Amino acid sequence: MACEEKLKILEPSEPKTIYDYEILPDRDISKFKEKVLPIPLVQREGSNIPFVTVYKNLNWQRPAYDSLWHSSNWRWSNVPTNMSYQQHRVFDYEGGGSWWYDLSGHLALPGEAGGPSPIHEFAFTIKYPHVVRLIVFNFDVKSIKYYKNQYTVSGEPLRKGLTVVDFNTVNLPKNKKLLQLATPDGYELDYLILN
Repeated sequence: MACEEKLKILEPSEPKTIYDYEILPDRDISKFKEKVLPIPLVQREGSNIPFVTVYKNLNWQRPAYDSLWHSSNWRWSNVPTNMSYQQHRVFDYEGGGSWWYDLSGHLALPGEAGGPSPIHEFAFTIKYPHVVRLIVFNFDVKSIKYYKNQYTVSGEPLRKGLTVVDFNTVNLPKNKKLLQLATPDGYELDYLILN
């Protein structure tokens, strides 16, 4: 691949400012029209959401750069996109094989972090679209609470580690929800908007 072709993959053709929410629409807080409640309120009043740990390695080190992101692997080479992904600790996956393929490439996940959900044999398909998978970096997930269109994922912040958990949303309302990754004493570490 010629240098000019690689540059087209790696960066915008013209210098410009790009914001995180332009690349990752699930980080655009303006799409969440509900009042954002205090995390301690959700932690205290929320319903416990059972979850299943799919993968957990608290010694796993998140790479600063992965060979997948090299320009010879054009699919995951865009620098602004990779910078945006690296700014966050929590990601969601709600189905589709090609979406998992892209997400796991952008996040440089180990191969064993994926796989079928233990919650339902048809999870992540149109037959059972009610499972949400959370991929959480540098954090040990202890609980998930739900209250008035907000989830709070509470746990212990770490300097390394990867935890992947699945939870079922079949009995919850089908509207946008704010998910916040938080310390036990209510400090937000990251967030995203779930559809």
